Amino acid sequence: MRSKNIGPEVFHWRAKEELGNFGDALTVLYQTTMLDDVCSFRSGVIHLVGSVISENRIEKSFSRSEKSSGRGQAIFWGCGKKDAKSLPRNLIRKSIFLGVRGPGTRDALDLPRNTPMGDTALLCPRFYRPKPDSRTLGRVLWVPHVHHAALDVAALDPSPASVVLSPAIPNTAEACQGFIDAIASARFVMANAMHAAVIALAYGVPFAFWTGSYVNHPFKWHDFAEGVGFEAPFASSFCDGIAAYDRCRPDRAFSAWDAAPLISVCPYGLRPGL
Repeated sequence: MRSKNIGPEVFHWRAKEELGNFGDALTVLYQTTMLDDVCSFRSGVIHLVGSVISENRIEKSFSRSEKSSGRGQAIFWGCGKKDAKSLPRNLIRKSIFLGVRGPGTRDALDLPRNTPMGDTALLCPRFYRPKPDSRTLGRVLWVPHVHHAALDVAALDPSPASVVLSPAIPNTAEACQGFIDAIASARFVMANAMHAAVIALAYGVPFAFWTGSYVNHPFKWHDFAEGVGFEAPFASSFCDGIAAYDRCRPDRAFSAWDAAPLISVCPYGLRPGL
């Protein structure tokens, strides 16, 4: 748990619900395994992952932190927008952007060209070593969006080598680690939940952007990919996914991605060994 010392609040979506969403719940994993309790800010609301840069989120953060501390501020580390629309200047002035997910977000906010870029989930291998997961070991893993209805794996791929896992998981570090285990154990990931693709890339597992029932905010997917240095189409089938991966080779782009700029602007100290 985070220290009880007075400091900024840390936000993550669905935090108060029984089941969270894997990508957003990574916030809990960061807090328990990656970040220490020393924060660079004394007040505000900190956002550590996700497509949370929006007018509504900034206004809520500003109002909440202003009431609690008298100094309202929305602080974002490696987060992104859901679209390419700019934000009102008064809201940008209420915010601090400690790196962003990709150039789409950077340009929408009119931030400097040298702004650090990359999704913070790409740092997971630095502090978590996955364990084999028998459910997905050597299989094709299909991860739908958290809002999608239950899927029949046979309708996606009739072979016994496929499995579907929903990203709706408890808001605990252990549940996040278990989902990372599942992704890292798979031989290929078809991701309709974006952070399934992010984690697959981070742990060297081939993956594809999967169309699923629909694509939730295509902007954020392209923003993530361009932040690392690759472009990838959406695939509707496993065969298309393999072909897309072979053409785009995101792993090669990732091998050249420099994590140091993003780490250097982290709002918390990092635990020893990172």
